[in-house]
Amino acid sequence: MAIQLKDVHFCYPEAPNKTVLCIKNWSVPEQEHVFIHGPSGSGKSTLLNLLSGMLRATQGEVSVLGQRLDQLSNRQRDKFRANHIGYIFQQFNLIPYLNPIDNIRLANRFSGGKTIASDVDNRIETLLATFNIPPSEWQKPVARLSIGQQQRIAITRAMINKPELLIADEPTSSLDPDNRDNFMTKLMSLAKEHRITLLFVSHDMSLSHYFDRIAPLSEINSAGASR
Repeated sequence: MAIQLKDVHFCYPEAPNKTVLCIKNWSVPEQEHVFIHGPSGSGKSTLLNLLSGMLRATQGEVSVLGQRLDQLSNRQRDKFRANHIGYIFQQFNLIPYLNPIDNIRLANRFSGGKTIASDVDNRIETLLATFNIPPSEWQKPVARLSIGQQQRIAITRAMINKPELLIADEPTSSLDPDNRDNFMTKLMSLAKEHRITLLFVSHDMSLSHYFDRIAPLSEINSAGASR
């Protein structure tokens, strides 16, 4: 299994008596593509942060790609995420004064940057072209680019280290319909080509037909279902 959760509970430290996640047993096979949906406040982002190692479970087992994240230190989880997980943030998290190439190079350096620099740059350029970022924009600070372009650069950054697990939190929210459909086609093609396990969260149910499995969060998280 790429993901295995057992008896997982999560409470934020500032509200220790309020259970945000309560998951008895949930798993995702390797290379499966899962569409997760649910209303605001149901625990979607918390679940993704738990699976990426940005949060640690209050109790229970969180296994990702064969690694027990609940047994790792913060630093160990950060290293694991950099080497194995790509994350597309809803708010992009790009460095505004860096250009697209430098933003993506930085993600590669966080993983240890063992790949030859010229190979990394070739891969960056290929991915930028795949997601329709023209070469004329590659040297501009990302703050000068459109919101849709910034979102596609964030997606490219998540793919640069060839992740085994790709987590996407509302990745099409800033794209117009044409760019959204183009993005989804290319994302699913890349995920299949590179045998990536994909977790995709969105409110846009029209995207669900791209996926192997549709998972309402209410069926995963009994805490969210009870609110």
